[in-house]
Amino acid sequence: MHCALKECYFLTRRHINLRVIVLFSVKIKDIKFGVSFSFFAVIGLLFVCGRAMTENIFTALICCFLHELGHLTFMFLFSDKPESIVLYGGGIRIKSGGRKLLPQNREIIILLAGCGANFLCALVRLAFGGLDFFCTVNILLGVFNLLPFKYFDGGRVLEILLKGGRTYDLIRALFIFLWAVCVILMILNGSVSLSFILTFCFVVISEILY
Repeated sequence: MHCALKECYFLTRRHINLRVIVLFSVKIKDIKFGVSFSFFAVIGLLFVCGRAMTENIFTALICCFLHELGHLTFMFLFSDKPESIVLYGGGIRIKSGGRKLLPQNREIIILLAGCGANFLCALVRLAFGGLDFFCTVNILLGVFNLLPFKYFDGGRVLEILLKGGRTYDLIRALFIFLWAVCVILMILNGSVSLSFILTFCFVVISEILY
C-alpha cells in the first residue's frame, strides 16, 4: 500500500518491510508510535515554501494520512493490531504485528481500504465542494495505488488473487512496458512531465529491489 508521496504502509506478512529512521518513539498498549526525521523535514519545508506550495503539500499529506487511516481502520476491525505506527515525510508507516494469519478476503479488504478511503473522500468533496485540489489528489492517489506493482496495494491484491506466478509477473511487466511507451512518446512530443518520469523510475526501481 503505497501513497503517491510514499509507499508507506506495511500491513501484512506479504508487505515490503522498508526501513524508516525513527528519531523517537513511545509504546502505548503494545503499539509503538514514532516520528521520523523526514516528517520534521517536510514540516520544515512547509515553513520555507510559498503559501500556495505549502497548501498543496499539506493537502497531499492529509490525503496520504486518510489513505493510511483506511488501512488502519480495517486492521483494527479485523483484530490485526499493528506493531508500530510511524509518522514520516511521506505519510504514515504502518507495520503489522503479524500476530494472526488473516483470511485471504480480509487481507484484500485491508489492502483496498486505503484506496477506498481516498475515493470516498473525493466523492464527498465532489458532492459538496466541487472538483478541487483535495478531490483531485485523492482520486489520483487511489488510482495510483491500484496499479499492479509490488510496492502498491493493487500489486499485492493481484499477487494474492493470482498467488504470484508467471501471470502475475507478465501483468506487471506489461504495465511497465506501457508506462515506458508513454514516457517515450511524451519525450518525442516535447511534453515531458518530470513527475511522471520520476514516478516511472520509482516503479522500476521498486520492482527490481523488492
